[in-house]
Amino acid sequence: MVEIAGRLAAVDDRFTEWAEAVEVPVGSVTDEDTKQDLICELDACVAYLYGLDENDLAIIYETFHEKTDYSERHAAVLEHFRRIT
Repeated sequence: MVEIAGRLAAVDDRFTEWAEAVEVPVGSVTDEDTKQDLICELDACVAYLYGLDENDLAIIYETFHEKTDYSERHAAVLEHFRRIT
């Protein structure tokens, strides 16, 4: 989680010292697809550490916002979650 969050946060040289402290490269997330994949992986890690299961994730993504379709994000998070568990 530290590496994922660190990569997402260390967007430019303003974060050099901090990035070195958490051992991540600065500016390693260079495109939106990578960013979104890391966010989904981070969501999966958090869910795992909170002791959630696939049913819990389904409830979260199916009820988070009634007018928005989160099915693609849910599927991406599940892919990472299954790899972690």
